[in-house]
Amino acid sequence: MKLIITSAEDVASMNIRDKLLSMAEWGPSGDFEGSPVLRYGDYEMVLIKDIHLHRELLDLEIEKALGRRYDVFIFASRHRSESGLRTLTVHALGNYGNADFGGQPGRLVPTSPKMMTQALLLLKKHGANLGFGVSFETTHHGPYLETPTFFIEIGSGPDAWPEPEPARAIARVLLDLGRENITADDAIGIGFGGGHYAPRHTDVVERMKISMGHMVPDHALGHVDGPMLDRMIAGTPGASVAYFHKKAVKSARKKELDTLLAERGIRPVRSADLVPR
Repeated sequence: MKLIITSAEDVASMNIRDKLLSMAEWGPSGDFEGSPVLRYGDYEMVLIKDIHLHRELLDLEIEKALGRRYDVFIFASRHRSESGLRTLTVHALGNYGNADFGGQPGRLVPTSPKMMTQALLLLKKHGANLGFGVSFETTHHGPYLETPTFFIEIGSGPDAWPEPEPARAIARVLLDLGRENITADDAIGIGFGGGHYAPRHTDVVERMKISMGHMVPDHALGHVDGPMLDRMIAGTPGASVAYFHKKAVKSARKKELDTLLAERGIRPVRSADLVPR
């Protein structure tokens, strides 16, 4: 069972919710915080009144209120960046350092690497020709949850959030997740290096059979010691390989990370080591 979380304080989230409601027959399945829980197939959808980022342990609140557990939480959300680039994104949650935007310092939220990667690939399909880039983002911000979780977002500013077509594309992605399991045979990896939008990791999953979980950008590599690497691996269930943005990680730092990875049975791979899609 997958749970989609929408926020009444988020224009893009409500836009995506409206498209989901118009594209499928949802029925009542309970109540949470005074709003109906809706169900369609193996999806349920809740509406919260506040912004997602600071709803720490929301998964435990929902499971207690409804008396059931979920395999994955998916936040439908806006994305804001200083660049203003029109982008549709997916990403895992957590903080390698400080918790400036929700979550807990130095804590990562479990993710669902195959489903998150499938969402990216479907975004590439359904979001084509809309004038939006499509990419991963590296792991960042809250809230802190204990259930596998990822965000799917419309960015990068107020002009984009209410537009119907990107919201419709994300709704199609959410409704298609799992119908055709395009990542079933993927290796599962964690990622290192590059910028916030993880360009090499976004590219490699499109070409090769690898699903990415937690990814750490250049500016946060200094936070990756043994315990943090353990959190990245634990938060990426099934992780067996690591993929580097090679030119972005200095050789001395890569050597250190290679040693830590080897101690944990994680194998660094290049594109040439992977199976084409």
